[in-house]
Amino acid sequence: MCDKRYSVVKIIINTFEVFHVKGDYIFNMVFAEFASIGLHLNIIHDMTSSSTKSIRLGTWFAHAVFACLGVFPLSFLRSLGTGAGWLLWALPGGYKRRAILNIAIAFPELSETERQHMARESMQHVCQMFLEMPYWWRDWSSARVATHTQPIDWALADQLLAKGKGLILISPHLGSYELLGSLFSARHPSTVLFKPPRVAWLRDFIKSLRTSDQLKVVPADASGVRALVKTLLRGQTAGLLPDQVPVMGEGEWAPFFGQDAYTMRLVHRLQTLTGAPVIMLCVVRQPGETLCKMEYWEVPTPWPEDPIAALTLMNQNIERAIRLAPMQYLWGYNRYRKPNQRKT
Repeated sequence: MCDKRYSVVKIIINTFEVFHVKGDYIFNMVFAEFASIGLHLNIIHDMTSSSTKSIRLGTWFAHAVFACLGVFPLSFLRSLGTGAGWLLWALPGGYKRRAILNIAIAFPELSETERQHMARESMQHVCQMFLEMPYWWRDWSSARVATHTQPIDWALADQLLAKGKGLILISPHLGSYELLGSLFSARHPSTVLFKPPRVAWLRDFIKSLRTSDQLKVVPADASGVRALVKTLLRGQTAGLLPDQVPVMGEGEWAPFFGQDAYTMRLVHRLQTLTGAPVIMLCVVRQPGETLCKMEYWEVPTPWPEDPIAALTLMNQNIERAIRLAPMQYLWGYNRYRKPNQRKT
């Protein structure tokens, strides 16, 4: 009994630690926690084994939790997220500290009170993002997602794709960025890059939720990069989130809100190799509504040959996107950290 109680406490602590990371890491860790809960409640007896039964039960349990959350209205889940954000704000944590520090770098003109306010709202939006995931993934159809987004004129994107060089779609981790693939692929076939978790059943589960006839997801490795290149050469759309720190050797130090951040070169390489135009696309939540607002614009091409100049241009456009809804950015991510060494 004591061991079980300790396990439950550990699960709660690990769940809070989910908010110390960002992007795909959030989704991967959340699903892993669902599987861990099943393990410690004896729903899954041997999660560490490679048995087919354990894999099936892990997938079932994660799916069941998300299905239960997904039946609630979006407005309720967002309100719940707001409350969870207040709770997390009241607790100490690395995400909170980094959010305040990063906001101070990006907006030095704000007072300490204003920075605290922005960091708190940012944490609430992180919780909203997490809690609205089951709602979207319960029915990932483009028609359903479209009912929660304001209409947008896709004429520019259509014109750029008509050039036959493909289209590179980029977006920061801002607002409801999980909807981007579904929204754009409803119009044009797309391939997007994602960070796969190490656990096989978890990787397959997340991939099944994100994939559709029009949308293909590929891992963030050499095979995924090759798939993006092939997608662009076919004249289709390749999407990725460029505001995360790559491993050493795959980026350059370029200014981001006035301070150098190690920035991925992948977008620049794809653009140089294929000549594809680049657009910045954002989906942000509207206050007090279940609607989301989309905005996009073309990032001028061709990009400079100098990598640092090109990545500075990209970061300037990421900053422009963040300023649309700064409260909805994942400020707690350690964007200015030193990159990890490449694994051999």
